[in-house]
Amino acid sequence: MIAAASRRLVLFAGLMLFAGQGAWAFSAFTAEEIRVEGVQRLESGTVLTYLPLSVGDRVDQSRSAQAIRALYDTGLFEDVSLGRDGNTLVVNVRERPEIASFTIEGNKQIGGDELKESLRQQGMAEGELYKRALLDQLRLELQRQYYANGFYAVNVETEVTELDGNRVDIAINVEEGQVAKIADINIVGNEDFSDEELLDVISLESVKPFYAHPLTFWRSRANYSREKLLGDMETLNSFYQDQGYLRFNVTSIQVSLSPDKRDIFLTINVDEGDAYTISNIEFAGDLIVPESNLRALVSAREGQTFSRQLVTDTANRISSGLADFGYAFSEVDPLTRPDDEEKTVEVTFFVEPGKRAYVRRIQFSGNQKTNDETLRREMRQFEGATFARRAVERSRVRLARLQFIEQATVETEPVPGSEDLVDVDFSVSERPAGTLQFGVGFSDAQGFLINGSVSHSNFRGTGNRLRLQAETNSFARTLSGSWTDPYYTEDGISRTISAFYRDTEEIIRFGSGFDLNSIGAATTFGIPISEYSNFRIGFGVETNEISTRIDPITLGGQPTFLTSAELRQFIRQNGREFFTYELRTGWNRDTRNRSFFATRGANTSVNFDFKLPGSDVEYYNASFTHEQFFAVGTWSDWLSDKFVFETNLRVADTGVWGKGRDVPPYDNYFAGGARSVRGFQDGFLGPRDSFNNPFGGQFLTTMQNELVIPTFLESDNKSTRLSLFYDVGNVFSGADEFEYDDLRSSAGAAFYWFTPFFGLLRVSYAVYVDERPNDRVDRFQFSFGVGL
Repeated sequence: MIAAASRRLVLFAGLMLFAGQGAWAFSAFTAEEIRVEGVQRLESGTVLTYLPLSVGDRVDQSRSAQAIRALYDTGLFEDVSLGRDGNTLVVNVRERPEIASFTIEGNKQIGGDELKESLRQQGMAEGELYKRALLDQLRLELQRQYYANGFYAVNVETEVTELDGNRVDIAINVEEGQVAKIADINIVGNEDFSDEELLDVISLESVKPFYAHPLTFWRSRANYSREKLLGDMETLNSFYQDQGYLRFNVTSIQVSLSPDKRDIFLTINVDEGDAYTISNIEFAGDLIVPESNLRALVSAREGQTFSRQLVTDTANRISSGLADFGYAFSEVDPLTRPDDEEKTVEVTFFVEPGKRAYVRRIQFSGNQKTNDETLRREMRQFEGATFARRAVERSRVRLARLQFIEQATVETEPVPGSEDLVDVDFSVSERPAGTLQFGVGFSDAQGFLINGSVSHSNFRGTGNRLRLQAETNSFARTLSGSWTDPYYTEDGISRTISAFYRDTEEIIRFGSGFDLNSIGAATTFGIPISEYSNFRIGFGVETNEISTRIDPITLGGQPTFLTSAELRQFIRQNGREFFTYELRTGWNRDTRNRSFFATRGANTSVNFDFKLPGSDVEYYNASFTHEQFFAVGTWSDWLSDKFVFETNLRVADTGVWGKGRDVPPYDNYFAGGARSVRGFQDGFLGPRDSFNNPFGGQFLTTMQNELVIPTFLESDNKSTRLSLFYDVGNVFSGADEFEYDDLRSSAGAAFYWFTPFFGLLRVSYAVYVDERPNDRVDRFQFSFGVGL
């Protein structure tokens, strides 16, 4: 075998010498036969298909070299040589081994399906041909990736085991070691900004003790990676550019490694340069709108310190403004001309609006269960009209706010062959619109409850909403149903028809000892008066019957009432049965980015409902509610857009305007609990009855304030929410009884989770409660299986 290998080596060396210097080991001849030697898995015919020589061809130096290159290029052979036996051309080959098995172990940080697929595409998989050079390259590449991620102690070993049948087993064993931690970051050359200021800008940081960051120790930023370092240098450059330092430069970076390869020392050398101010702002290019309009969009001003971010924002605002006028693909390039002697810079915004674009077609995808027309009626951008970016974005938001749409995205594509036509493509993902639910729940106001419901927010793909619900809890049983057509008319007027039956034993969970049977129905119309607001008007009828309770065991021949004195007095003055006609009116403005777990925008409602003349009791209900959401935190990339401040104000008043001496107690307001002032027992704020149970009042004012804070949960701010709260409010007998000093307040933490089986779970704990004598405190409160 050794002799044969030596012979092939000599032959191959001679062939290479022949190809380079014109000498040839044997004279040219005409091949009368071609014989293949050395094949194991392959057939001789397979080798001949790759050989650019045939019987009858003349074999000389050039054609021999060409034949050897052709066989090597197939990648099937480790060794190829040509020989001559008389007039027979002998092709000697050694096939590459086949990979019988390929394993990689120990790679926890770098691996997964993506690595396996990448290796398979490169030929490192079972059934592929083994190439030693490729294996060495793979080992070096793995090592490089580990180094880039801070694993300098990594050891990558490869083991190749030869098997029978020209096969091999390949095993890669990785010992990752520990990731290197940044022991120190030293910035040299900074004079105008301190080390602390610059270290706050970048994401990498040196190792700090646990007590220095107890809330985020589990996501330490002291782990080194080359990608993070390069990203931080870009961030540092942007920081200086935003402060006017146009000539800032990172001159060098030194990365030192401790002998045990666990600690890294970074030295960043910078040249700050000088701060530049804006000397002049000009516009150039095709100014299709008056320059005064463009200047109104400029954030930067002459004489102020130059900021790259302000200049970029201005360019984007101008481009967006042009897009609202139909110039969908406008480009605004901010050009700067520094004066290094005066330390000033001239800024010129070069405008290339392109051609005005018109929408050829609006298309929808992903709506498998929703009719095209149901989505199309939400559009504020129309086909054939001038393209308007703001109208397209508003259309996307309207789609995303539909109850049966989980997510909506939009892309604007130019029409091939046209310079002024675009297609607007909306892609939606639908959430289940129809639900059949049966479950249990609990709330502080209702206790344990059992409910069942049939609902569909997109009936037969039309967007119409159907809901039938039955619920029973510790003191009430309710049946209700409603049908809503959001586009009852082509102008977008909605209509809701609803009916209910309710049998209750208390006003709330802790009531005043009476029974109430209620039946009612209503028709309500919603009339849009602007893009964000609508007016509500409707008519309803309702009948209520109150029954008092008496203890069957009497004392001294006198009945013992289980019903409070306040309710008995109301019955004496107003009766037990009430039939009412109600006019329902209201106004609402909603600019929230989504209706569930919003992060910005506001929702304001003003409602005024009153019992019409001819009712057994004539009174009104007036309320004002305002929800506001502010994004308040962009402290780092991880926290960006996750700090949200929410305030929810509610003021409500009810009173008699005509027939009757008082408002029925079942229409009183109650406070305390998860929906008003947390930390107080549900309903126990405000007036009490003769049994010291909640009786409710006719004037309510509450405010809930929450600071939403990020968590480590992947669904953070989408289906879960953690917040710190401060609540204040109370209920009073009437508006004239309001006293600021009588308001109650509390503070604590709350957690919300939209569970897949039990609906919204609310949990809150009030650390601080401003309690007074006779107040009932309930610091820990939770509910699930009930609505928002």
